[in-house]
Amino acid sequence: MISILLTVLKIIGIAVLIILGLILLILLMVLFVPVRYNGKGSYHDSSFVAGLRASWLLHLISASGTYQKEQSFHIRIRLFGFTIYDNLKEKTEHKNKNKKVKSTKNKTESTGEIQAASSEKPLSEDAVLEDDVLQTHPEDASHENSRPEAKLTAKDRNQTKLTDSSRKYLGIFQKIKIFFINFVKFFKNIKFTFDRLCDTIIKIKNNIKYYLKVLQLDSTKRAFATGQKQLWRVFRKLSPRKFQVSLHLGFDDPAVMGEVLAVWGMLYPFHQGRIHIVPEFEQSVIEGEIFFRGRVSVFVFVRAACILFFNKDIKRLIEQLKQSEN
Repeated sequence: MISILLTVLKIIGIAVLIILGLILLILLMVLFVPVRYNGKGSYHDSSFVAGLRASWLLHLISASGTYQKEQSFHIRIRLFGFTIYDNLKEKTEHKNKNKKVKSTKNKTESTGEIQAASSEKPLSEDAVLEDDVLQTHPEDASHENSRPEAKLTAKDRNQTKLTDSSRKYLGIFQKIKIFFINFVKFFKNIKFTFDRLCDTIIKIKNNIKYYLKVLQLDSTKRAFATGQKQLWRVFRKLSPRKFQVSLHLGFDDPAVMGEVLAVWGMLYPFHQGRIHIVPEFEQSVIEGEIFFRGRVSVFVFVRAACILFFNKDIKRLIEQLKQSEN
């Protein structure tokens, strides 16, 4: 009995270790296996074409996007070589569905009109006679609906005149009273807004003093230095490792083309011949092609995020900024 229990526990332990090993392997693959990307573009005779591709783990997951002038942007995502998303295919399927729905609606409307036309019947003779009677004797119908109105006496008229005059005097008095109340409220609102504006100006002045004091601290300078360092590192890892640019440039003024070539020669230590220019001195021309390729891993972003999150100077800076808001 004990041996059976031990063998069961042994199997469970091996299964748990296998599952943990698989999870650890997947995490390591996600962190350290880079995402490879490449892109290319060309511009010739006012026609622009561009494409970008990215893949991960020997094209296990791949995505591509292409754009061409006067055409819609095409995005395609593949998993194990099978397309799981294609925006152009979905658009065509949606259009076909709309066409089918419209055709079915037109058919149902046509059949409904035919049924409605067949179901209509001529009016009966009794209804026609009733309409004739109403048209020939309109006075009788109007006489039934009319009612006698009550006439007012002279005393009632005098009382109504007095009430109207008293209402007019009361309305004028109320208008004058409302005018004075609004006048007093207007000056009170001006005073309130002026006091509020002074308070906001004082608050802004105190906040500026506080922020300048925080920026002059050594911890704040160290926090900015670490943030700048990590951002530069991420940008350097994201930048393409290989790129090639070939341009065909020309201007009407040869002096402008000479200045461009001078700048291109000065920047040679940075591009190291990867930017090639074919000059044209007699006419204005702008054409060219570009190609780039690179890779980046998730570990770069995770490392930078961890360094920024656990840095004491950055934590202190965030606390100081929260205190200024309070």
